[in-house]
Amino acid sequence: MPGPTPTPFEIHVPDSLLGFIHDRVRTARLPPPIAHPDGKAATYGVTHETMTALQDHWNNRYNWRAVEDRLNKSLKQYTVPILHAGEDLNIHFVHHRSPRPDAIPLIFVHGWPGSFLEVEKIVTPLTHPPSEKAQAFHVVAPSLPGIGFSDAPKAKNFGPEKIAGVFHKLMMILGYDHYISQGGDWGSIICRYLAADNPTACIGVHLNFIVALPPSALRNPLELFYLATRWMTPYQKKMVDRMLWWRKEENGYADIMSTKPMTIAFALVDSPLGFAAWIRDKIDSLVDDYEWTEDEVITLCMVSILPLL
Repeated sequence: MPGPTPTPFEIHVPDSLLGFIHDRVRTARLPPPIAHPDGKAATYGVTHETMTALQDHWNNRYNWRAVEDRLNKSLKQYTVPILHAGEDLNIHFVHHRSPRPDAIPLIFVHGWPGSFLEVEKIVTPLTHPPSEKAQAFHVVAPSLPGIGFSDAPKAKNFGPEKIAGVFHKLMMILGYDHYISQGGDWGSIICRYLAADNPTACIGVHLNFIVALPPSALRNPLELFYLATRWMTPYQKKMVDRMLWWRKEENGYADIMSTKPMTIAFALVDSPLGFAAWIRDKIDSLVDDYEWTEDEVITLCMVSILPLL
């Protein structure tokens, strides 16, 4: 029996929904600025000045229709229904094939607060590398279930392992019996499941986010000693310090979203500007040496909130 056939997809947001978002951003009430005793208001979260500027840009200069047109022209998008673990999900994905006969299928899996937008700037050099010596790839970039334009699962516990099952089926539907995967954030966990559960199909994994537990006292006593005594190289100490800083200063969002997701969801779904503040607070600390434009921040938020409204 033949499998499901992907359907070409273009983004087109109804005028009524855009009007709703515009009105909610225009009428949003911002909390007053905070006078931090040390002059470090940003330690309390995203600043009043940042969100005032973002609101002004969203109201007066941001053009979603231009962004929508650019994405529809630059990215070949599709949807396909996939039944997995009791969930019948319509999965959105970008798919660009390389003309090179030696191209390798690559599934590019984003995390949070990312989206399929992450592939926009790299899909051409991946499918059409500038040198014949450089490897070429057929690129598949799906939207995680519940993010972007992919359906959200209705039952709980539809986590990384089940999402990996969905994405493996996606690669099979596209005719890729063998492929490699790239993942960041949640995508890194999903890609590890892709390889572990489908070792003959997922023949390589590249991760830019590694989840690892502390060394075992029984199996790795010396490494545990180094960690406990901080007897490490300067770079290792820097990374451990960054990890401790993140857990102390930046991880509150994850604690809230992992324990009371519905409570925070009511506020984030109702207020586009509130959603943008939630995202804006995190993206600077999640990347190095990159300055986000206000257009990029708003577009990232739009792609995430549109399916929820």
